[in-house]
Amino acid sequence: MTDRQSERSRIAGLLLGGAALGVIAALAAAPARAQTAPSQGPSPQAAPGAPSDVAELVVTAERRVVSLQKTAVAATVLTGDDLKKRGIDNVDMLQFTTPDLSIVDTGVGALINIRGIGKSDQGQEVPPGVLIYRDGVSTTPGGILSDEPYYDISNVEVLRGPQGTFAGENATGGAIFITETDPQLDHFGGWVEGQYGNYNDARLQGAINIPIGDTFALRIATDDERRDSFFNVTGPYTGSDGRLYLGAGRVSALWQPTKAFKAVLKVDYMDEDMSHPSGVFNGNTSTLFDVTQAGHLLGIERQLRTVLQMSYEFDNGITIRSVSGYQIGKVAADIDANGAATPTAEINYHANSTDQTESEEVDILSPSTGRFQWVAGGVYQSDVVSQPNTSNWLSLTPGATLTAGEAVVLDQYNAAKDSSGVFAQGTFAITPALKLQVGARYSALSFTLNSLDELFFYGTPILGQRIVNDTEKDSKLTGKIDLEWSVDPNNMLYAFVATGHKGGGINGLGTLLPIFPGVPLPPATPAQLPAQFGPENVTDYEVGWKANAFDNHLHTQLGAFYNDYTGFQVAFFDPQLAAGIDENAGGHTIIDGVEAQAQAQFGGWSFDLGASYLHSSIGNVAAFDSSDLALGAVDLAGREQTYAPPWTVQAGVQYSFELPGDATVTPRLDFGFVASQWATLFEVRPEDYLAPRNLFNGQIIYQRPDNWRVTLYATNLFDEHYVAAQVLDNLGVPGPPRQFGIRLAKSF
Repeated sequence: MTDRQSERSRIAGLLLGGAALGVIAALAAAPARAQTAPSQGPSPQAAPGAPSDVAELVVTAERRVVSLQKTAVAATVLTGDDLKKRGIDNVDMLQFTTPDLSIVDTGVGALINIRGIGKSDQGQEVPPGVLIYRDGVSTTPGGILSDEPYYDISNVEVLRGPQGTFAGENATGGAIFITETDPQLDHFGGWVEGQYGNYNDARLQGAINIPIGDTFALRIATDDERRDSFFNVTGPYTGSDGRLYLGAGRVSALWQPTKAFKAVLKVDYMDEDMSHPSGVFNGNTSTLFDVTQAGHLLGIERQLRTVLQMSYEFDNGITIRSVSGYQIGKVAADIDANGAATPTAEINYHANSTDQTESEEVDILSPSTGRFQWVAGGVYQSDVVSQPNTSNWLSLTPGATLTAGEAVVLDQYNAAKDSSGVFAQGTFAITPALKLQVGARYSALSFTLNSLDELFFYGTPILGQRIVNDTEKDSKLTGKIDLEWSVDPNNMLYAFVATGHKGGGINGLGTLLPIFPGVPLPPATPAQLPAQFGPENVTDYEVGWKANAFDNHLHTQLGAFYNDYTGFQVAFFDPQLAAGIDENAGGHTIIDGVEAQAQAQFGGWSFDLGASYLHSSIGNVAAFDSSDLALGAVDLAGREQTYAPPWTVQAGVQYSFELPGDATVTPRLDFGFVASQWATLFEVRPEDYLAPRNLFNGQIIYQRPDNWRVTLYATNLFDEHYVAAQVLDNLGVPGPPRQFGIRLAKSF
């Protein structure tokens, strides 16, 4: 059997597997009747066993508000209430509630992968494959920030698969859309919540909505948290031991002088101080939080973001909308890279980066009625990552600093990315039950790198390389063709083909030249420039079925996908350069799988279920393993993609008990399973092996009719110790241990 025949067989197997799951779901849905109008969710005072519908979930990522059950996208949608119920307060915890999502928080940034696609290297030279949007603006696309908290959030949408039409460049794996709560004109109100838990975890957050006249309103939200360290740190270290200091705030303003025009301005600020002590991982997870550190420990993230949204609806129903964004983020980190007991044996890593982004998007939308609906738009974004001189360096010998031993120093670093795109998508109702959707986007990317890399020997630079305006450019037309069939009011089938594109980049180090005192390094010649790597392209084939059953008490989403990548970008650590590099795998990289989700509401019972299966096979590529150079170039073709767990499972259940006086008590239990995954393609145990994770979260919520709420909570209920990330090829960064406590909230 040829490789192409084998792949056809795999596609057939996926579709048959999806069909088998569909038959099972159809049998379960046999008693279903005609769909009723969805409600906004069960009333807190609903009697146990009383009928109540599943709350309708909506998707806004395609620039319209559409029902999740009626659109051909693979997505997980969580409301602000869902985030609270499931204990999700940052991006890390999303992976335990979303199929095929893997989050790796390295402490100096987040590696976010959907269906095994995203980012496997922390360097800014490597473009991401998953973008995070807040209120329509791509946040810190350089990937240096990771811990912005979730507070006063309206909803979170995790879209899986290439988003080549709307998110465009660098969304070959998917995108995460976060919508913060807007001010409202019609009422004064708000909420406040206080929390206290183990590790002396004290948190205060809240929001207040203030109408000012008939056309203007303000909303002010804040989040402040202090917590002791999870770690038992020994050794002669200085700085932070992993304690958390978080302060975040948001001011939003709404101006709506007429029914047709609306403007919303939001200003967000975050300041977090929390280092990530980590020891060399030897396979023993029981001692992950017992580490020896000899250097200075630091972990700081600061971010300021401004988003202005304006929209105007003409008399004919056409709407024009503008989304403007400006943001600046800063990260500083000091890491003890080998867990030495004395400063003279320590390997130091220092990082300091600033990410400044400006963006503008303009959309034009047709009316939401009629047989033909369309949206068109254009977007421009400028993203510049810079690093202060002599503040980014790695010691190459034990105890080395900038003035002692050997160290690699990165100076004069500036990585500028300019991206632009124009897009359009139209939906035509061939019949009332059959719709055709076609979308396209043209994207262009320019990446320019300036840097000075130097090898220091006892404070004196002896080798170096100066890069001046080394530029990589590429462009691509991507799009989507989709056919949707509403079989009846309760069942919708879809099939589509979509394409995605991720821009190329520049590896940051090349040939080093001798440095002579008083003689500046010349710009690198073409022969000395770091090797560029090309863009990555994907064609995604998907089929899906979305159904409502049991008189709208059960919603299901089922899909199968087959992704064919060319030019697939893979990341390695080059021992000769002491740095990470990227290159393109030859041939075809295949990633395929099946995903299923369900939401159910039966009286006082609520259920949330999800699962995914993922298969991946890397194309033709070979590289040296820095942990065992004697092996030579290792053939990695056919290996499993990094950060691509083959299985994920999510489940949540709760029941509302009615108490006298219209109060309720609601116990809830959530379970998230993420199968084992590899941190590198070399698959060396124990360093590269990230073991399976089985996490349980639990809550008991007491709700009073006067809007007081008391919550007993526990995350990682059974205190599972696991490695969440691998850093610098040898450090194991643990996931959070068990946390528990009490929350007291009041809305008004």
